Parts: sequence; C-alpha cells; structure tokens
Amino acid sequence: MAKPERRPAQWQAPSLCGAVARSHAAANAALRVASLAGARYAPAAAPFHYVLPDAPAGASAGQDIPARQFERQYAWCLESLGVTVYGYCIERQFGWERKTEPALLLRRPAWWRRLLRPAPLLALTVDARQAGAAISLAAAQRPGYRGSINCIVRLEPALQQQLKQLHEAQTIAVSIKKKILDYLLFMRR
Repeated sequence: MAKPERRPAQWQAPSLCGAVARSHAAANAALRVASLAGARYAPAAAPFHYVLPDAPAGASAGQDIPARQFERQYAWCLESLGVTVYGYCIERQFGWERKTEPALLLRRPAWWRRLLRPAPLLALTVDARQAGAAISLAAAQRPGYRGSINCIVRLEPALQQQLKQLHEAQTIAVSIKKKILDYLLFMRR
C-alpha cells in the first residue's frame, strides 16, 4: 500500500488566472451558442395585434407588431467571472536556491504554529473579464472558516509583497497584545 503524499500541491498564480480566464471564455462561448439556438420564439407569419387600453371608443381598431421584432437581437454573456480562494500567509523555501518567499496556504496551519504566530484568514480573488484576468488580495470576512485543501498558491513578487503587508496588518489587528492594550485603554476611561 502506497503512502499518501504529505507535501502540499502547488499552484502558480498565473496558471490560476489562466484557468479562470479560460472558464470565462468557455462559458461565454457556450452561452452564445445557447442564445443563438433559441433566438426564434415568435411564429414567422402572424403579427401581434394590440389595442391601447385608454384608446377612445371611436379610435382605430388597433395596431400590429411584426413577428420579427420579437426575435432576440442579443446574446447572453458573462460580464465577469470571479473566484475567491481563502487561505493563510506562510513563508516557505522554494527552488534550488531555497529562497524564502511568502505564499498562500489553503489549509489551516497546525494549532502549535498558530500559537507561535497568529494566522489571520486572507482572501485571494481572481476576477476574469473580457480584457483579461486580475488577482487581488484582501482580508477575509468569513469567521470560522476552516480550509482543508492541502495546496499552496505561489504569487508573483509584487503580490508577495502585498500578501506580506496584508498579513502583517491583519496580524496586528487580531493579535492578543493589541486586544489587551485596547482593553486597558477602555478600562482607563
């Protein structure tokens, strides 16, 4: 019996962007085909006849709308497709140089690591539009979230710096030391 792999899977952020962008394009292509296939709903020969409800009694008998005006003249499409992945900032060594860089771990760190270093939950959002895909990082608004996927998302250097700054800001915001100081300041009043 083979041992299960304990090392986490790794995703590069550009490949995640590409996957979301390809999904956006494929969904739009499928919607375009579906909307063009079901474009004709009105019968081709019979026009729609209507009479205005507030027309005077002696007015004309009504008006006709040609059936071709009931055909859909647009196709469905997705304006944007967004995927949000929740995770925790970690520092790992990558490559043959063993260079330490921040990355996003989707699984919650072990309890003993969280005792030594707080692990605030962060959100990585990939937003795909017609022009392309973009990645953004923010503090997560999901209390009680416990990710169990053993995967690491590696980021470009600019996003690594943003991830590290966001992690430090969130760590300060949720640290016990800050909560104690806030409590003492509150009790002084």
